[in-house]
Amino acid sequence: MVGNHLFMWLLCTFSLIANANSNEYHKVQSRTWDEAITMAKSFVAQLTLEEKCNMTAGVKGACVGNVLPISRLNFTGLCFQDAPSGVGDSVQRSTAFPPGIQIAASWDRDLFFQRAVAIGKEFYGKGVHFALGPMINLDRNARHGRNWEGFGADPYLSGENAFYYVQGVQDQGVVATAKHYICNEQETHRSFGTPSNKIRPDTTSYAAYSANLDDKTIHEMYLWPFASSVLAGVGSVMCSYNQVNSTPACQNSKTLNELLKKELEFAGNVMSDWGATKTGVESVLGGLDIDMPGSDGLMGAVLVRAVETGTIPEARINDMITRVLAPYYLLGQDQGYPTLDLDRDAMGDNHKINHQLSMAGIILLKNTNNVLPFNVTTDNSFFVYGEAAGQSKHGFGEGGLLQLGGAIYQGGGSGYVEPTYAVDPLSSLLLKSRESHLQLQYITEQFDYNVINVSLNAHSFSNAKCLVFISSFSSEGFDRLDLHAADNGDQLVEMVASRCTNTIVIVNSVSQLNLEVWIDHPNVVGVVWSGLPGSEYGPAIVDVLFGDYNPGGKLVFTLAKRESDYGTDISPTHNSNYVESVFLDYRHFDKYNIIPRYYFGYGLSYTTFSFSQLDISKAGDDKHTASSQYRQRRTRSYTNVGISRLYESVYEVTFTITNIGKRQGSEVPQLYLGFPTEAEEPPKILRGFERVYLEGGESKQISLVLTQKDISYWNVVNQKWTVARGTYTVWISTSANNADVKLQGSFNV
Repeated sequence: MVGNHLFMWLLCTFSLIANANSNEYHKVQSRTWDEAITMAKSFVAQLTLEEKCNMTAGVKGACVGNVLPISRLNFTGLCFQDAPSGVGDSVQRSTAFPPGIQIAASWDRDLFFQRAVAIGKEFYGKGVHFALGPMINLDRNARHGRNWEGFGADPYLSGENAFYYVQGVQDQGVVATAKHYICNEQETHRSFGTPSNKIRPDTTSYAAYSANLDDKTIHEMYLWPFASSVLAGVGSVMCSYNQVNSTPACQNSKTLNELLKKELEFAGNVMSDWGATKTGVESVLGGLDIDMPGSDGLMGAVLVRAVETGTIPEARINDMITRVLAPYYLLGQDQGYPTLDLDRDAMGDNHKINHQLSMAGIILLKNTNNVLPFNVTTDNSFFVYGEAAGQSKHGFGEGGLLQLGGAIYQGGGSGYVEPTYAVDPLSSLLLKSRESHLQLQYITEQFDYNVINVSLNAHSFSNAKCLVFISSFSSEGFDRLDLHAADNGDQLVEMVASRCTNTIVIVNSVSQLNLEVWIDHPNVVGVVWSGLPGSEYGPAIVDVLFGDYNPGGKLVFTLAKRESDYGTDISPTHNSNYVESVFLDYRHFDKYNIIPRYYFGYGLSYTTFSFSQLDISKAGDDKHTASSQYRQRRTRSYTNVGISRLYESVYEVTFTITNIGKRQGSEVPQLYLGFPTEAEEPPKILRGFERVYLEGGESKQISLVLTQKDISYWNVVNQKWTVARGTYTVWISTSANNADVKLQGSFNV
């Protein structure tokens, strides 16, 4: 009954979340971009040249980034603060939300949005103007140290996450910042040398690695999620440390001026990543609007002379400040915005939504003979192994770097949020033992092989369930050395499984991990990918293991059998050549017929589902309610109307899904699209999904929308999105595995 009551409560929660885009969630009355730009221009007209130039660079202050106040105009300045998963930079009394990789694994747009609402409320409550997120770089390289901050390997899935993150945060009156623009897919060689303070320095002496790629690849892959954030109305975009095709990203006129500001019609500001500015004049003319943190002397007051000599037109300075201030007016920050106080407690009851987010991203990978969920009346003896089950002896650690040796809630670096609290799995398991009278023994010192061996001979061991917790950590600033579990985690699993016939492995990992050493062991009967669940890890994993929550998360990357199977890796040189083009992750596996261990989009449930009645029809304004709802839920006053035509519905794909089991649960139907030959696309591409929650025996009709952009490819000759002529194939599947296709249809264009 506990599980049933919890699920009914969840249904009520999801019902509320489904209406989360209604006005009751809007913190402020936002304006249109045209209105905001007009107000910003009026403000700029009152500034002196010196004041305008000063505002092109950050200043020291309470926040990680600050814009100078101008008291004579009653402007109190701007505060910029990390991180994508909550208020970071060691700020106290902040909720450590599950990071991007975990929320993406939920495949639930309503939860994407609800998480962002909660994050935005905390930034707003502390008086922070700009939140430095979302992080939307793709998981191109499995060993990339910052994969955990982003939304996985697929541009469409990342784009949907980016869109709802922007709306959720900006509905609270806080400016979202899409980062890191663009092609920032490794930490190795991301920067070296020291920038010069000259107006025109030699850029080659301190250049970071160059991401080298073609026009089709940048549009269809790496620009896609940024375009989604611009469509949503994002107020700021952060340029990255790396170069793109041999030009630093923060002075790259092609990517900043031509792609972002012209093609995508982005009206907000481009800020530099902290220390990513390499030049003054070149950056200004290349499209950078504000230098952060501003201590390098490359922009700011030094630009006055450049304007006076005609090196930089004053109109460009005006444009820069207009872009810096337009988001401020766009979201009504000029109207009674909270005073800045980073110590202010704005958490409210966010632990409740945090718990839901954590559970929703947990993935069930293996469940032999339905060993899970546990039944407390018959499963009453448990042995717990692994340091990743308990709290780190180092505490939460500065920037997360000391979290190894305990449960991992987030990765490290500037994306890290110092938790006000975090509950480890072992603590929650002990509470469950008290509640249900379970016998529980544990060993968290996983290098103490003598003690582990003794435990394997314990009186109650023969009938016990063995929970082995393993982990893998990564951080900004360095890339992972390999894809194996930390601290000989593979050996720990093998050791326990050699004697325990009911071994369940819980994988607490930042991103991809190689499971091959033990995944086929006959005694490893269950595998749960807990991922990075944030500070509610303990309660969430216990709810999943004991069936109070039916897992429904899905992988947002492929888990390969060999690291070389991915086809990409960290470049050891200063040139990272994107030779795989658009064939990344599951697209690469399809192209070369490589069988992975677990496919992109894969995840099991404690119940089963069937699919039927596929219908594909052209979208229309009258009878197609899905298209109308799609438009309504994605529209704000600050939405970018300039590029919105590309995102108009053109087809609706409708089908029925039924929970044919007895237990409540969820499934994620995924729409994969096959293009005509003209488009030169991979065999199939993700172009739709919906997480569907159903009671046992319940059916529901689902309609997925295909937009103009969804059925287009980037035409490098005509330089525009083009619909290929011919037959498009539609597959409704539960993963990228062709064997998981449930329905198939087609339409002709």
